[in-house]
Amino acid sequence: LKPPGWETLDQHVELQLASFMYAYCGNLWPIVHDLEHRGGFIHRLDVPCSGLILMAKSFEGYYDMQTQLRAGEILRDYSVLCHGWVLRSRVDITAQTFWRQDTPTVAGHLGKPSQTKLKVIALSFGAQRGFSQIAIRIVTGRQHQIRSHASHIGHPTVSDGKYTADDTFEGDQTICKRNFLHRYRLTFKDHAGIEHEIRQST
Repeated sequence: LKPPGWETLDQHVELQLASFMYAYCGNLWPIVHDLEHRGGFIHRLDVPCSGLILMAKSFEGYYDMQTQLRAGEILRDYSVLCHGWVLRSRVDITAQTFWRQDTPTVAGHLGKPSQTKLKVIALSFGAQRGFSQIAIRIVTGRQHQIRSHASHIGHPTVSDGKYTADDTFEGDQTICKRNFLHRYRLTFKDHAGIEHEIRQST
């Protein structure tokens, strides 16, 4: 489980999940030492966000799960709090996404095809503003896909300093100190083809 403020691997911030795993199980799993195989990590999660991370304990498992990921067989579900009231009729976002290095991802008509499925769970009103709690499943896994897609439809995620205006971000800090985006569910298959489901409460 990655806490908010931690990075998976890439050394942009001090808190590194890879360093924790190296200290915790570096003597047990050789892949943890191998940066060419990303220390065994199958995917990432944005630094401000929290949630489940899938990691392989062996090189065989790494390639197996990478194949599943590219085939769209690993399901990744998120709980997200967004600004405004998202229409209950909206079930997906298909805007393309474009980015360069560390610049914010731009969602629109340029870049790679990207799809985000969503379901509105609840609508609320607080601090003189409306909010939507939505469940999200990503079909593709582009950089900052959920955050850029939410901003693209006019409903940015709460406490997102990269995809909201400064005034909005400052106001969000009074109700939630961290980016309200949590990966709570993963599914994958083991080497025998048996599907496993992992859930984490928000």
